[in-house]
Amino acid sequence: FKNIIESNEIKKERKMEFLDSFFDIKNSSFQNFLRLLIENSRLECIPQIVKELERQKAFKENIFVGIVYSKEKLSQENLKDLEVKLNKKFDANIKLNNKISQDDSVKIELEELGYELSFSMKALQNKLNEYILKII
Repeated sequence: FKNIIESNEIKKERKMEFLDSFFDIKNSSFQNFLRLLIENSRLECIPQIVKELERQKAFKENIFVGIVYSKEKLSQENLKDLEVKLNKKFDANIKLNNKISQDDSVKIELEELGYELSFSMKALQNKLNEYILKII
């Protein structure tokens, strides 16, 4: 598929016919959009366009996807609990995915909302040490 789309040897009309064959419903606006991408040799932009459209749709529906980075895989129950708390905090529908990281910290990232929360054992130990030193 990618080779056909990126090939300079295949005529633009054939590329349009090829792409058009994937769709059952013919929408003139969508066909014009594809034709515009083909004529300007921008078909390679389709993945970015789809990603942006998905992001805009989620924003409109008040749905945001976040990532929880942790050293170990979190249970579905823990992820759901975090989602419920974040839903209340942001008054939005938050969906979280868990990604494994190498460091000992836990980090929650909601890029679309500009929110990042990080908790590490090193930071906690440093604060405890500072507190103990102040008391002494």
